Amino acid sequence: MTVPIERDDLHIVLTIGDSTALVNGKEVVFDSKAITSGGRTFVPLRFVSEALGAKVNWDSPTSTVFISIQEDANAKYDEWGRLIRTTHLPKNAKDYPYILADVPNEAYEMAYPYSHPTDSKVSSVLYSTMPEFNKKNVDIWMNRLKTFGALWLNVDYNTIDDSWAQAVFATKVQSSNAELKYIRRYVEWVKENKIQIEGYLDPEPSMIYRNGFGDNYIRSKFRIKFVSFKESKDLLYDERFPNQQSLEKGIWYEGYTDISMSTNVGGDWGPTLKVSPSASLFYNHTIKRME
Repeated sequence: MTVPIERDDLHIVLTIGDSTALVNGKEVVFDSKAITSGGRTFVPLRFVSEALGAKVNWDSPTSTVFISIQEDANAKYDEWGRLIRTTHLPKNAKDYPYILADVPNEAYEMAYPYSHPTDSKVSSVLYSTMPEFNKKNVDIWMNRLKTFGALWLNVDYNTIDDSWAQAVFATKVQSSNAELKYIRRYVEWVKENKIQIEGYLDPEPSMIYRNGFGDNYIRSKFRIKFVSFKESKDLLYDERFPNQQSLEKGIWYEGYTDISMSTNVGGDWGPTLKVSPSASLFYNHTIKRME
């Protein structure tokens, strides 16, 4: 239950629920605590930042925290303010417009989904040649994916109802009401099987892949825990759910997955992209048990 944090020759160790930390072996008391919630660990921002030599400023009118370090003047950031790295790059770095400092190479080097041999395009090509790939559109896509993930990976048989089904359906590409029928069947199965799931989906805007068959796959980090169920079958609204795989109760699983998004609109299709009916957590993915 400890959190080790390192930068150069500085070493910090925080203990979950404790208001003391070790900084280079010396005990330091601070006014907050590290906590865990929803499978994530939260650490005190000001304490950790300043212990690592960063300056922290709070801008009250905009409710914004500014963290700056000496190297910031020479660093490069993407449109979303994330730090870009230029060393220890993945083998296929040319496939992406840039490589992020906080994304591991394993995420970049994952195999791509099944694709058309000549019409598929990697994200570096998409961003440099297709006008739809601009920040305004990409922000719309990411928000839709996050909304979908928040519903899809958080299910509780005590509270799920038709409003959940309608909300999930609204995130999907719709050519008819056919899929809504299947989502409603899943809602009834959740109640019958007493399913409870917790999780999140974190899509990465710089990692989009077009398979040449009309789908755009957004690589996303996910974390999921199956809290409750009677039968380990169809726990997720996902036609590819691995019923043959043993997924234990109360265990966090983490990985990367490619979630497909598509549209039935031609021309300027950018703002219309939504989650594909066939989107799956288990189509092209990695998954590991969190210890």
